Amino acid sequence: MRSGNRQSAKGFWSEFMMSFFVCTACICILEGILGMIFFPEQGVGYDAFFSPPLFGFVSVLFGVVTYSKRELTMREVIVRRCIHLLLIELFVVGINYAAGTMFSTGFVIVLVFAIAVVFVAVYAVLYVNDKRSAVLFNEELRKFQERAAQKEEA
Repeated sequence: MRSGNRQSAKGFWSEFMMSFFVCTACICILEGILGMIFFPEQGVGYDAFFSPPLFGFVSVLFGVVTYSKRELTMREVIVRRCIHLLLIELFVVGINYAAGTMFSTGFVIVLVFAIAVVFVAVYAVLYVNDKRSAVLFNEELRKFQERAAQKEEA
C-alpha cells in the first residue's frame, strides 16, 4: 500500500484489493514454477488452491508497516519496505516450518529469493498502475484548464 500518502477510505481499499490480487497472481505463478522444478512428482489436492490467497492476504496485511499519517522520506520508505519484506519472508518460512514441511537449505534460499522477486513485481505493477492513473489525471486537468482559459477569452 502507498507509503505516507493520505488517501480516502475508498482509495485505501481499492489499493488493498489491487495489491491482494497482484500478489496472489504472482504467488500462484511462483508456486507453480517452484513446484515443477523442485517437486515435479508431487501432486496437490484442491486445498492447495487456498494457499496463494492466504499468503497474498497476509502479505498485504503486513503492508501496514508502510503506512504513515505523514509523508515519509525516501529512506523511511525503503526501511519500511525492507521490514515488510522481512515479515513476509518470516511468515512464509515460518508457516512451512510449523506445518512440518522440511526443505533443503538450497530450496529455502531459492524460496526467499523468489519471494523477494514477487515483492518487487507487486510494487512494480502498482507503480505502473499509479503512473498510468497520474498521466490520465494530468491529461484531464490540462484539458480542463484549456477549456477554462477558452471560456475566459470568450
